Amino acid sequence: MRVAAVVALASWTISPPIMVSVRLSGGTTAPRVKARPHLWMQRMMTNALPALRTWADQDKDSLRSITRADVLAVLADSGTPRVDMLQGLRHILRSLKNQRVIFTDPTIRIFCGMPSTTIPLPVEPDGLRRILHGQEAPSAARLGHLPRARLWATAQAKDHRPARWAAVSAEPHCSLAEPVRTRLAAYLDYRNRRWPHTANPYLFVSQTTGCGVEPVSSIWINDVLGMPTSRLREDSLLHKAKATGGDPRRICDLFGLSVGAALRYTGTIDQPSFKVLTGVIRAASP
Repeated sequence: MRVAAVVALASWTISPPIMVSVRLSGGTTAPRVKARPHLWMQRMMTNALPALRTWADQDKDSLRSITRADVLAVLADSGTPRVDMLQGLRHILRSLKNQRVIFTDPTIRIFCGMPSTTIPLPVEPDGLRRILHGQEAPSAARLGHLPRARLWATAQAKDHRPARWAAVSAEPHCSLAEPVRTRLAAYLDYRNRRWPHTANPYLFVSQTTGCGVEPVSSIWINDVLGMPTSRLREDSLLHKAKATGGDPRRICDLFGLSVGAALRYTGTIDQPSFKVLTGVIRAASP
């Protein structure tokens, strides 16, 4: 397969060849392949695109001519860029090798490494205040217990009772607070007035999904909030880590995290620079 064709494929300008078709639909014959969604395939292609463009600029007319040295030359030394690019290349080249389009997989036995670690940071109070006191009902309703965007998107309107909402909240063992119930009730009134005859069973409905039965996307959730739900969840986790004195066991019980994930938040308690940043952000709020 020519490199230029794969570059065009990664840019979504030509029809997918057999490699993408197998990844999207899966395969039941050896070697078996699990079906993947379009967004996952697009992400893998985007990660591998810089390497494919580099090989195309080097006048490599076929992926059969790509060697281990070529792969190592385009990879970063370490960190997230190396992990992302190598994963994208592996999913492309491994599929072509399994379909016998290329002879060897040059990414085999190349150490991937670990993604770059990041320090979670609190959200500025102005951003939280804008969401909490905003006039847009969907935005204010989502500031509840801050579950992930995909849980908000798939929550159904019939699950608005406190016992049901506790199951999808970020704190599954805690009941919903009264302000959260008030905002959810206000949003349900807004939903009934805006779409009185909709057949959509999901709690949050947009102008696009109001005439259908599909859930809203995670992108729509984040756009309405004005920031990713992961940022709000991180802020809540940092607050709970500070309130519990950095006890990872209590963070695991409250949020359902693993010990390693909980340590990422409790490890910020004793960092002087984090204390200064948190103090500056909190002092900026009236």
